[in-house]
Amino acid sequence: MEIIIHYFENIPSAHRSLILVGGISLFWLLEGFFPLIRFDYKKWKHAIPNIFFTITTILINFSMAFLLLKTSDWVILNEFGILNWLPEMSLPIKVLLGVLLLDFFGAYLPTLC
Repeated sequence: MEIIIHYFENIPSAHRSLILVGGISLFWLLEGFFPLIRFDYKKWKHAIPNIFFTITTILINFSMAFLLLKTSDWVILNEFGILNWLPEMSLPIKVLLGVLLLDFFGAYLPTLC
């Protein structure tokens, strides 16, 4: 039992993705063979646009995540940003100040324009 718990605590991303996609596919196929309610539309014809939108969303999210990661690495390397320009302070104060600055620039400042 401990081996199973250890595996799922440290599960590789590929295994997690395979379990997720496999589970969704299995239950989607089961629903196709044994539907609870019969609908008038064709499920496979409806699935094609959904797959297209899913792939498009994945591509955009991965590219934005890559951009965010590279930007974060650059900020840390060059010590850029308001929090890096302030004097040294404890982590809880830095976190609180970071949240306040995010709220200021993201929510309050746009209302002034």
